[in-house]
Amino acid sequence: ARLGNPQEKLKFVHIAGTNGKGSCAAMLASICRCAGWRTGLYTSPDLVDFSERIQIDGVRIAPGDTARLTARIAAAAEKLPPLSFFELVTALAFLYFAEQRCDIVILECGLGGRFDATNVIRTAEASVIMPVGLDHTAVLGSTLDRIAGEKAGVVKPGRPVVCAPQLSQALAPIRARCAELDAPLHTVEPKDIRVLSDSLSGQDFRFGGRPPLHISLLGAHQLENAAAAVLTAGLLGLDGECIRAGLAAARWPCRFELMAQRPPLVLDGAHNPHGAAALAAGLRHYFP
Repeated sequence: ARLGNPQEKLKFVHIAGTNGKGSCAAMLASICRCAGWRTGLYTSPDLVDFSERIQIDGVRIAPGDTARLTARIAAAAEKLPPLSFFELVTALAFLYFAEQRCDIVILECGLGGRFDATNVIRTAEASVIMPVGLDHTAVLGSTLDRIAGEKAGVVKPGRPVVCAPQLSQALAPIRARCAELDAPLHTVEPKDIRVLSDSLSGQDFRFGGRPPLHISLLGAHQLENAAAAVLTAGLLGLDGECIRAGLAAARWPCRFELMAQRPPLVLDGAHNPHGAAALAAGLRHYFP
């Protein structure tokens, strides 16, 4: 509020979930860029450099902008209770995206959803809930249904929700929250995904009755992440050519990333049971 509520000048797609948030966000941002929209992308954590967290049309925030806006935030935060690093960075992102007049912001939750700093936004063009697994259990709860209930906190009244494939105990609280808020629920059905080709150079697939699509990201789970991005893009009114070109151009490092071929060197950031299972499945599939 002290900064003038910059988030209220922006349109968002809000993405929650345990794994796949960043991949879906990267693919959706690429699709929006291909549509000619000025597209903000907010993700966490960074891998190498802080500026990865805040990007517009694939260009990271400049150090000078980070310093200038951080000074504004520091002044606004005086006499407030201490803010977390993530709260401060989220405020920085909202300020930057509003100042740069983004047409759309792809906004990834940091942790959970209901009490996440990003959930200060009042509405969204769509909310997306990626696969829910066990992670951050000390904060979010020790069971899938409790964790999913926290993730479902990003559902906004009357606004559409896209849900990636979930285990039944995770899907139930998401369905209940959507019903409570009269939010239309669109689910990714694995049976609607048909693999056409799959190699270390990428994957070609069909989703529903759409023409063939290509992604460079590897692993069966990335097809489901891509399908969630495709469903969301459709809700935003984007057409098939934007979706095709955006998916093909999307890159997201450290997700079963092939760094070298002789010998094969794969870099992956899996850090919870759900992510580790996807990594193991990919290793068995590509390197039997």
